[in-house]
Amino acid sequence: QRGGYGSLLVGGPEMVTEGIAQFDEALGGIARLTLQMDVGLVSHARLVEAIDLLAHDVRPRLAAPRP
Repeated sequence: QRGGYGSLLVGGPEMVTEGIAQFDEALGGIARLTLQMDVGLVSHARLVEAIDLLAHDVRPRLAAPRP
């Protein structure tokens, strides 16, 4: 993973999408992805925002045909 985060996906929707796509390519395809969010110091509103970004920005990018 670019940026030295290993298996962590850190960043905005574009970076997270790119990271998932890299995992998909490296593993020869993935059918399921489990995400874990650290809820210790993050407000409920920020968690909802992150989940919303995953659903409405990251997922559609991954579902789109890739060149």
